[in-house]
Amino acid sequence: MSLTETERITLLMMRGYGDRVRSYEEVVHLFNARFPDRQPISKSTVCRTVQRFLDTGNVKDRPRSGRPLSATSENTSIEVLQSFVEEPHISTRTAATYHGISQFSVIKVLKQNHYHPYKVRLVQELSEDDFDRRVEFCETMMARYVQEPNFLAKVVFSDEATFTLHGDVSRHNCRYWSDENPHWMRESHTQKPQKVNVWAGMVGNHIVGPFIINGNLNGVSYELMLRETIIPALRAVLGRSYNTVWFQQDGAPPHYALPVRALLDREFRNRWIGRRGAIEWPPRSPDLNPLDFFLWGYLKQRVFITKPANTEELIHHITEETRQITPEMIQKVIEGFYHRLGYCQEKLGQHFEHFL
Repeated sequence: MSLTETERITLLMMRGYGDRVRSYEEVVHLFNARFPDRQPISKSTVCRTVQRFLDTGNVKDRPRSGRPLSATSENTSIEVLQSFVEEPHISTRTAATYHGISQFSVIKVLKQNHYHPYKVRLVQELSEDDFDRRVEFCETMMARYVQEPNFLAKVVFSDEATFTLHGDVSRHNCRYWSDENPHWMRESHTQKPQKVNVWAGMVGNHIVGPFIINGNLNGVSYELMLRETIIPALRAVLGRSYNTVWFQQDGAPPHYALPVRALLDREFRNRWIGRRGAIEWPPRSPDLNPLDFFLWGYLKQRVFITKPANTEELIHHITEETRQITPEMIQKVIEGFYHRLGYCQEKLGQHFEHFL
C-alpha cells in the first residue's frame, strides 16, 4: 500500500532534521505505532520517501502521462467558495445575503465541493519555551519504550481533578467552513473552581483510587496523602512490582514541595517523573497525561447521567463509575498515550490533539 502525501510528510517529520535525525529503523517503529490500522512499512519505504524528497524537494507523486483532468464550475459557485477561502468563519446566512442566493444554495455548493463545518477546540495555552521541553519528554519516553517495551505499563500516571454538582463547562459553539480541517483552536487561560477534589492513578491495567482530597491541596496535605494513602494503595495493587514502577506527577506547586520530593526520592529512587524528577514532566501538558485526556472527561460524562443531589452522591457516583472501567479500556488509553508521544514530536511540541 503506497503512502499518501500526508503520510509521507509525517514520515519525514518523524525522520527529523539537523542534529535530531532518527535511524530508518526508529522511523519504521514510530510510524507503524502512529498508524496501527494501515499496512506496516519497512525501512525501504522510509529510504525511498527520504530520497524522493532529497531529489525533488517535495513528496508528490511524479507526473503521469496522459490527458489532464479538467473541471468547470458556475461563476456563483466559484464566488461562494472564494468567500469561504478568504473568511472561513463567515456564516452560511451571511454568505447567502452577500451573493443574493438562498442559504440552502450556499450549503449545497459547500457540500458539493466537500466543505464541512468544524468546531473550535479548547486547549491550554503553551509558551514558546514549552515546545522543546515537550519534545524532549516525548523522546525520552519513546527511547525508554524502545529499550523496554513493557516500560509504559510500569508508569503510575497520576493527577487531581475537581467536580461540581452542576457538571462540566461546555466548549463554545464556534463553527467555520473549510474543505479540509485546518485544526484551529482557542487557548484556555483559566479554570473554573470546583467543589469536590479527587486524586487518581493509572498503572498497567489498574485504576488506583479515586481518593477524595479533604480541603485544598498543598505541599503538607499532599505529602501526607502520598505517605498514608497513595503509596500504601500502590503497594497493595502492585505487590512485588511496586519496586520497579515509575511514579508520574505534573509540576503543580503542591507536587514541588520539598517534603514531597524527598518522599518520592526515597520511595522511587531515580524512578519518578515530574518537576525535578529523574524524567522532567513538561509544564502545561495535560494532553500527555492519560488521566487528563481520558479519565476525568470520561467520569464527568458518566457521573452526571443521573444528577447527584449533593456532594455525598457525587462522590459515590465518581467511585462507582471508576469501578466500571475495564482493564481493556485502560490498555487502549496507554496505547493512546504512546501514539500521542509521536504526535507531539511530529508537531515539534505544539498542540496536537486537534489532529487526533
